[in-house]
Formats: sequence, structure tokens, C-alpha cells
Amino acid sequence: MPRQSQSVIGSLRRRPVAVVLAAFLSLSSIIVGVPASGASAVTKASTTSSVKLSGASLNFADQFKEYQTIFEATGALRGAPYTVNWSEFVGGPPIIAAMTGGSVDLGDMAETPTIFAQAAGDPVKVVALTKGANPKISPFGILVPKDSPIKTAAQLRGKTIAVQEGTVEQYLLIQILKKAGIPYGAVTVDNLSVTAATTAVTSGKVDAAVSIQPLIGIGLAAGTVKQVTNGAGAILELGYLTASQSALDNPQKRAVIADFVNRFYKAMAILKKNPNLAAQTYVKTYSVTLAVAQQAAASVQAVGTPITPAIIEYQQQEAGTFYKLGLIPQTIKVNSIFDLNFNKQISAAAGLTP
Repeated sequence: MPRQSQSVIGSLRRRPVAVVLAAFLSLSSIIVGVPASGASAVTKASTTSSVKLSGASLNFADQFKEYQTIFEATGALRGAPYTVNWSEFVGGPPIIAAMTGGSVDLGDMAETPTIFAQAAGDPVKVVALTKGANPKISPFGILVPKDSPIKTAAQLRGKTIAVQEGTVEQYLLIQILKKAGIPYGAVTVDNLSVTAATTAVTSGKVDAAVSIQPLIGIGLAAGTVKQVTNGAGAILELGYLTASQSALDNPQKRAVIADFVNRFYKAMAILKKNPNLAAQTYVKTYSVTLAVAQQAAASVQAVGTPITPAIIEYQQQEAGTFYKLGLIPQTIKVNSIFDLNFNKQISAAAGLTP
């Protein structure tokens, strides 16, 4: 296996360093959303219960103000009888750590951090998700410095590649290397967050880095990097809303999460009708150009979906890959990380079917 800067399981406990501009993935991924019926059914999941939401609070772990921006842009949280306390993270692993520590109830991430969380015995559950709808596009890519002789993924053998361990970017790298005929052990991994990785490749401190829009678009526009490949078709591209088990065990918190998720589906329906709203909002939030924001939005198409057997099987295969590479300490049965009863409730309310 490749040399890594620290234990992957141990990195789940690590909080990120300060960062600058954030990835556009979550916001842009909801532009192609669920059926409009999600908007009219936004509160059904919670109103079927006698639990009162008034005065409750939800501690939400955001990434780069993604969800906070979504709700501010669409007004989908307007009228909610509870308070959302927002906190900021870089990547899913530190969100899992915060959930385990009790400071976070719900957070957004890709699927990979939940595999490492389960392997570490962290008490979290996946309650809702989105899935990439177009395998021909991807917000991910591998960058190299502008003057690098590397032109294809096949030339990455023996190189140092920056990627955040325990994240979907790491799984993407594994799959891209595999397609190029390169064993994962034939590269050196520098464990950096996606923003730090992009900075490192720009400055030439690493040979390559796994990055994401809009960071890719910004680097290409500035002429500081080249993209040798993107992630199109390499992974399924899942977006998870993951909750702490302690929050789900609390009847009021569980009802709040149900209402929040359905309001998220309402926001998806709003953005589907007005896709420019997402890009315009991120221009204001992060001071990027409209062209960069639009490029990032165009790189992702996703739909809300229930947790299906096919998705569970995909995650099982991914977990098997990490085990075979020695990146998790034991085999796991991933179905136990999903709260299927909760998923059934909120999926029905949003008008989603397998």
C-alpha cells in the first residue's frame, strides 16, 4: 500500500485547519432535483408525529456554507419552528468526529466517510441521499502543475498525489489508478484536505492532486494547473445526509431531522425551477466569477433518491476495496449504517420512489 502521512482511521478524529474557498459540489448537485411534489409535501413526515418541534434545535455540520447557502437562497427553512445551529467543516471525517463527540446532530458528506466511521465503530446513520444522474460529467478531477510533463493518468505511477484520506476523493483516486493499470501502492499519498491539496499542486509541492469544482475551474482559468483526467464515470457520486445515533434516538431531534430533510427536498425543487439561483448565490458568498460558478454547476447533475439495495451494494463493494487495500481494519456489513425506516418515511413525504 502507498506511504500515507497518517492513519486513515485516526484521521477521522482530526479537525481541519483553516481553509479558504470551498467546494461547490453540494449546492450544484441539487440543481437537478427531486420531483416538485417534494415542495408540497415538505412537512408531512413530521406532522404525522405528535412530537412538538417548537423550541427545538438542530446542530448541522455544513461544508463551506453549502447547505446554509441553499436554505438562504431558497427560503426553504422559513417558518421552521426550530433553530438550526450551523458549523463549518472540510470533508466528512471531521464531521463524523464531531458527531461522535456529541456536538453535531446532522451533516453532509459523500459515502466514503461513513465506511470509515463504521469501521471505527462510530454511532452514525445515513438518513437521506442524492445520486449522480449523469455519468458523463463530474465535479472531480486530477490536477498537475502547469509545467508538469504528466499528461495522462497512466503517468502517475511513482508520483506523490495529494488527497484527503477517508473521503470520496480517495476512492476516486483508487478507481482512476485502477483504470490506468496502476496499483494504489505504486503512488505516494500526501494526506491533505481538498483545498490544501489544490494549493499544494499549484505550488508544485506535489506531483498531482485530486480536486473539485470550483477549485478546478479557478486553477484552470488562472493558468496555474492542468487537468489530466476527471472523475466522470469512475464513481457513483453519492451525497449523504448523515445523523448521529444519539440524535435519532431523541424523538424530538428525529422529528426535526425529518422536517429538515424534507425542507431540503423543497429547496431542490426550487433550484430545479431556477438553476441560475445557485450560481448567483455562490458568486455573492465566495466572490467567484459567474463563469466559474456556472462551470461548477454544470459539472454535476444529481437527483434525490431513497436508499436502495443497489446503493447499499455499491457501498459494500467500496468497503471491500478499502479492506483489501488495508485501509480499514476489518470487513464490515454496510447495511447497518443506513436508517432504512427513517429513509422510508422521508422518501414517501418527498414523493421519491426506488
